[in-house]
Amino acid sequence: MSRSIEGLFSHGDPDDRRLVLRVDRIEFVLFTLWVGVTFVQFDNDELLLYPLALYYAVMAWQKRDRTVPLALRAWPIMLFPLWCYLTVFWAIMPIEAAKGATYLLLTNVICVYIAATLDARRILYAVFLATGAIGLLNLVLGIATGNMLTAVFVHKNILGSNMVVLWLVSLAVLLDTGSGWRLRLAGAGLAPIALYLVAHSNSATAMLLAIALGAICISGALILRGGLLRASRIALLCATIATASGIASQVVPVYQGDLAGEVLSKFGKDKTLTGRTLLWHYAEEQIEEQPMLGVGMGGFWRYQASPLVRRIYEEFHKGPYAQFQFHNSYYEIAVHQGLVGVGFLLAGIAWVTVWIWRRALVSAAMPQVFFLCIWAATLVRGLTESDFMRPFVLLQMLFWIGALTAIAARMRSQTPRPPVSRPLRLADRGRPIRPVDRLPS
Repeated sequence: MSRSIEGLFSHGDPDDRRLVLRVDRIEFVLFTLWVGVTFVQFDNDELLLYPLALYYAVMAWQKRDRTVPLALRAWPIMLFPLWCYLTVFWAIMPIEAAKGATYLLLTNVICVYIAATLDARRILYAVFLATGAIGLLNLVLGIATGNMLTAVFVHKNILGSNMVVLWLVSLAVLLDTGSGWRLRLAGAGLAPIALYLVAHSNSATAMLLAIALGAICISGALILRGGLLRASRIALLCATIATASGIASQVVPVYQGDLAGEVLSKFGKDKTLTGRTLLWHYAEEQIEEQPMLGVGMGGFWRYQASPLVRRIYEEFHKGPYAQFQFHNSYYEIAVHQGLVGVGFLLAGIAWVTVWIWRRALVSAAMPQVFFLCIWAATLVRGLTESDFMRPFVLLQMLFWIGALTAIAARMRSQTPRPPVSRPLRLADRGRPIRPVDRLPS
């Protein structure tokens, strides 16, 4: 049972405990449903997404005795959405800017509520169940239709990045000694399926992430789990770093080829990263015009009003009504919210980094190792996609939730718990009841 839910009641009444368990299960099921809705897009998915978002917003207010203290401790992640609200005053499209800021703030509020009501392991299980079911569905439909790329997902890049999440959560459940054998067996079955789908996505970023983050997850299970501060583990870590550094010092100076170009060519890519570097050059031109404050959300990608946008669309063969982006979160934010907005986002990222690493190094279990991998995946993906500008993106939400669960666990450990009454034993009959035996008033 989640300790945060258990703390709702002070007494040991059986009816209260049953109510706690029921509420706990409802929150787990709803979050599993939320993960499924944000993991894959389908027709009329807003009929599930928006009611769930409204539910979380209302419940965050009703349980503000837990969400507000957590949100106050997590104030750095609120800076960027609040700055987006301020950009409404000079945005080219103020209504669009206000709408986008509201969605981003709501996303962070939902993350706070999830961390306040579910512990890290239940979050891990919810992500595993939802992504695993969708991954299996994609595999079955892909085999049936002969089209693995768009069986469930609308684009190969989305398939690749989402299957990286499934790969990580399956590996984490498989290596988690705190999970039951049935769950670990399911993780052993889903992990190769996820890796197979990553390979079929033909996404260089996803494939490299799957390899690197899989190594981090396995290493975390061996080195970090249970705490790093042990002599044997520190010695193993130092020996691994020394060995890798020694090999690199011998290979890199004498290597004459273009390692980055060779790796990208294996995936059919070039050094422009499928034209991304050209997009970033255009973003730098726009940033020079309005460097500090930006143009506001929705103020740049306007085909009819901007000659530069029309030029970009023509070079990348996009239609007038197609949605486009700079494929880099930091360039995208610098254009729309200015360098000030980038600074606020980096402050939130720095806060998340401190708390995720602190939790992973000091008292890590596999859920914390999983969030450490999510942290790395999010930062890397932010260099090639503009997900930090988009609300309700699962990878970004898990990024914030990872740090929030660390804060929530620390707050629970610092909260004194009232004494729990125990029933009188047969040997206690006939003697006065001590104060500790009485129910708390």
